[in-house]
Amino acid sequence: MTFDDVREIAFAFPGVSEALVFGGPTLRAGKRFLCCIAKIDPNTLCLKVPDQREREFLLNTQPDVYYMQDHYANFECVLIRMPVADSVEVRRLIEEAWRAYAPKRLVKAYDEGRK
Repeated sequence: MTFDDVREIAFAFPGVSEALVFGGPTLRAGKRFLCCIAKIDPNTLCLKVPDQREREFLLNTQPDVYYMQDHYANFECVLIRMPVADSVEVRRLIEEAWRAYAPKRLVKAYDEGRK
């Protein structure tokens, strides 16, 4: 995967926008942070993971894909090595983050449109 792939996945959800933050592309759900290229490595995605248990599960079961560094440890996020990440799983994680942080009216409209 590349950040272009991540961008394509994220833009499938309503209300996702992109902005430059600290010189790098950042995707937001409404006004809230969703993901960005990690400052430590251009091939690493920093993605919000609202469920702490899921974050720990990812870190413990797939350390070749998901990892953490001290700088990010206090944030609700996980670091993802994009070149080895599974696009289906990343899409699921992006959707979970979007559902947690996007405005509820957008989530409701999205769900109603899929029926």
